[in-house]
Amino acid sequence: MDSLGFFIDTGGKEDISPIEEELTVEALVEDEVMGAKDAQTEAKQRNRARTERSLSTFLFGKTADIVEEQEEDSDSEDDEAVSEGDYESDSEDEDKENEVQPVSVQPSLPEDTFGAALSLSSGKRKRKAAWVDKEDTEVLVKDVTATYNKAVGKHGEKETSIEQYGKALTRKFKSVVGEPAWASLDKDEDADSDDEFLRETTDLVEKKGRVENLQKGTLQFRKLKDLNYTTHKEGAVVRSTEFHPTSTVGMVAGNNGTVSLFQVDGKENPKIQTVNFQNFPIKTAKFSASGNEFIVGSQHHPHFFVYDMMIGKSIKVPVKTTEHNTQKFEVSRDGKLIAFVGRFGFIHIISARTKEFLRSFKMNDPCLALKFSPDSSSLYTTGEGGEVYIWDLRSSSCLHKFADSGCLAGTAVAVSQHHLATGSSSGVVNVYNVNNINRGTTAYPQPDKVILNLTTQIEDLVFNPSGEILAMSSMEKEGAVKLVHFPSTTVFSNFPGTFNLGRANTLSFSPGGGYFGVGNNKGAANLYRVNHYQQY
Repeated sequence: MDSLGFFIDTGGKEDISPIEEELTVEALVEDEVMGAKDAQTEAKQRNRARTERSLSTFLFGKTADIVEEQEEDSDSEDDEAVSEGDYESDSEDEDKENEVQPVSVQPSLPEDTFGAALSLSSGKRKRKAAWVDKEDTEVLVKDVTATYNKAVGKHGEKETSIEQYGKALTRKFKSVVGEPAWASLDKDEDADSDDEFLRETTDLVEKKGRVENLQKGTLQFRKLKDLNYTTHKEGAVVRSTEFHPTSTVGMVAGNNGTVSLFQVDGKENPKIQTVNFQNFPIKTAKFSASGNEFIVGSQHHPHFFVYDMMIGKSIKVPVKTTEHNTQKFEVSRDGKLIAFVGRFGFIHIISARTKEFLRSFKMNDPCLALKFSPDSSSLYTTGEGGEVYIWDLRSSSCLHKFADSGCLAGTAVAVSQHHLATGSSSGVVNVYNVNNINRGTTAYPQPDKVILNLTTQIEDLVFNPSGEILAMSSMEKEGAVKLVHFPSTTVFSNFPGTFNLGRANTLSFSPGGGYFGVGNNKGAANLYRVNHYQQY
């Protein structure tokens, strides 16, 4: 029998030289450092992936992919999967696609983000209503009809209809008004939405390198759908196009006494509200400085109407018993005063807050046009005598009066921070330095620039908010609208282009200068987008 040997481990160690021991210690330290660096790097990658995933969700919403977070820790290797209940698949096709898609720790973008532009075949996400009242599904048409107190038993099929009342109202609204674009859940985006998205984002990226001042020569603009595209029922002649001072809302008023408010989006410009003033042909309509109300005047009545948009009520306000019309007026920018053109050279000043008569100014000749200064401290008026009056609203006195060079009858006036523009019955527009004019050193000043691009009577003159563009028009000739660049005082050669504007009656700029409106004699309020100005 073979003998068995027993070996007992006494815990002894082999003899290791000091050099080998030192190298071994350094290797262990290095491994610990490398392991810490690897853990730190892995933690950074996980944080980065989490940040990118949250950013993707913020920009594009929750995607249909089921994203699983795989976090490997040194202590545990448990995988935490995102609950499938947090994401709802848009269609059965997307569910099938999701089953075969590989799961990645990196956030995935929705497949149809740029699908329309690249012609990719992918399922489109169906929008969902932001809020749904479950109790609406329980209300039927017959239940509502049973609550009627009038004409009981004479409502026909409504008394027995089991259709949901909400669906019935939606169907009736669509048949009368149509479906608003913002309320459509299945409507595809416009064909040019991607192009416009890329164009606008490109403009924002290149904004830093853009020259701040408007360049002369040619104007970059786009013709949009008419401001009253959804109605065209304000009358055969559009007398006023105005932009709300604080909101993206436009107003169109015509000679049939109708005022319509629109949401300015440049695509459809959906109608917000229509107000009709019976037997009151509107000549001028203006928003108040606060934007809470608008004022309309007529050439056939000695009173005007104030419509309060907060309460939806109109108020009739007489001017004076001696006046026969309220066809032309202006509202000061500080929202304190309203100036009406009266007969025999009178200008009546009314409080914009209380609508009470304050005082009157008197010119030597009938007044035809007036305009407040940008700081609302002065009032500029002109008329048949070809003279321009400057009135001080604080002292209620005439500061200065001068003869407009070469003018037989002044028909329009506009004021900016640096320039004063006057239009005459012969189509001549004179441009003065407003600071030199206010000094009152001479009664016969010479204009800094004489603009002769229009040959018929000037109907309207308007500066844009920055004072870089002067719009001028004449209603006696088709397409007689010109835009003048400042301070070069040269006319933009490419406006209005080949589009037929008709006979322009009114001009207006939006508060930020981004939109330009022209009302004509064809019942249209033409809308333009001035690309240089990014704001509304």
